Amino acid sequence: MISRAVRFLCFLCLPICLFGSACAPKQELPSAYLFFTSDIEGVFWARPEPRYGNEVTGGLSVLKAFLEKQTLPYVLLEGGNWYAQTPEGTLSQGEYFNTAAASLPYAGRLFTDKDLAYGWGSLSQIIKKSPFPFILSNVTSGGKTPAGAQPWLLTKAGAYHIGVLAIVGRQAVQGKRRMGGLRISDEITAVRNTVQILQEKGAQVIVLISALGAADDKDALTDARLAEEVPGIDIILSSNLGREAAEVEKVGRTLIVYPGAKLDGVGQIGLFFDKNGKLTDAVFKDQVLYRRDFGEDPAVAEEVAAIRRSARAQMDRPAGKLAQKLTGNLEGESALGDWAADCVRKWAKADAAVLNADSLRADLPAGTVTQYDLYELYPYADHITFLDMKGAALRNALEEGLNVPHNFAQISGLRADYNPDAPAGKRIRYITINGAPLSSTAVYRVAVTDHMLAGGAGHDGFIDSLEFKNTQVEMRTVLRLCLSGGKEASVPALGRWRVVK
Repeated sequence: MISRAVRFLCFLCLPICLFGSACAPKQELPSAYLFFTSDIEGVFWARPEPRYGNEVTGGLSVLKAFLEKQTLPYVLLEGGNWYAQTPEGTLSQGEYFNTAAASLPYAGRLFTDKDLAYGWGSLSQIIKKSPFPFILSNVTSGGKTPAGAQPWLLTKAGAYHIGVLAIVGRQAVQGKRRMGGLRISDEITAVRNTVQILQEKGAQVIVLISALGAADDKDALTDARLAEEVPGIDIILSSNLGREAAEVEKVGRTLIVYPGAKLDGVGQIGLFFDKNGKLTDAVFKDQVLYRRDFGEDPAVAEEVAAIRRSARAQMDRPAGKLAQKLTGNLEGESALGDWAADCVRKWAKADAAVLNADSLRADLPAGTVTQYDLYELYPYADHITFLDMKGAALRNALEEGLNVPHNFAQISGLRADYNPDAPAGKRIRYITINGAPLSSTAVYRVAVTDHMLAGGAGHDGFIDSLEFKNTQVEMRTVLRLCLSGGKEASVPALGRWRVVK
């Protein structure tokens, strides 16, 4: 876990030193920079950003303008997860990056498990057509490095040789279909072998781009453990975390940085070398991309705007109609949550469905509902998963969910009496499922998202299931099917959660 103190120092732009005895570098300016983006998640345009007082920030056009103002040599790298959270990104399956970002001077890039959502066939074409190479140190297809990729990169920032390798976590292919001949080899072995190659090639700095992501269990490989296991890595550029804020950590001599998501800034690492070309310090800064400070590249801005116009035209197509507006509620039951849970349960032909309220990000309007409305409602690529659960486990999962702030469980097929003032673990008094009392020993079919199964925002109890199956069908698809058919969808009555004393 990255400490708050270290994060605080990072955001004050103080140096996180690797090699010197004191944090203050001996020279005023670095010798060169590393710039790093990751987890753009389809938000590739400049926009008012609430985190920065609604100042217009971010996007590929501002990033390019920022880079054009640099006077020191640099290397620009990209860590993957380009499109999963917006229709503008998803409709092109990530292809937008090959066009809108083509004029940016990226030296190399990586993909994450989220970029495999449409299968290896789709991603392999993006890799093949990419205007800059993918670095894939532990990924092969048909036993070979994929076309458009290379296993390592030796590039220069001014007079300094920068060695770059990149790995994808083996969990990226687990549970996914249409993977073809894609193979992901052992991460530690691949890193150890590639570090040796780069050292032999004369790299003065060794940089690892890592798409391991957040570990769901304590035994999973993390960037910190990788730094401990493999000597010789100077900097790990971490991606696939999906967190808004930048983060930094130091493990031994290795600096681990994460630049934050959605491209409102760029990770900046200043590299300091002595007169013999030896790396002495590395300083991380979360560089916010304010348009007021750097301007905007007009050609890239227009390319981005054209992609967004095309996406909006597709997304303005009607998905269905609602009799009245559906509004969500993070703190309790809502008409929107009841409707969405009903959609999932009916599609899954399940005994019950449970959703977390925080995943429902916008209300739905009365009257015509467009495809864009559904993306705003559910901007995630979560899949519906079937669980076989004993009644006791289901009750415990719902009970645990009552401890999660601002993320109330939305249910279908269930009714529960509960006392919100009772001690944790003893709040639910009585549950029925499909009109009958919940049996502790009976096995029920429950539909949730894979996000919920993984403990989404604190709803951890659903992992205690006898069996589960990921359908690979996205939540938005189910909601869209629920609205189809030409009839106005009705609004369910509240009352599935009843407060009792």
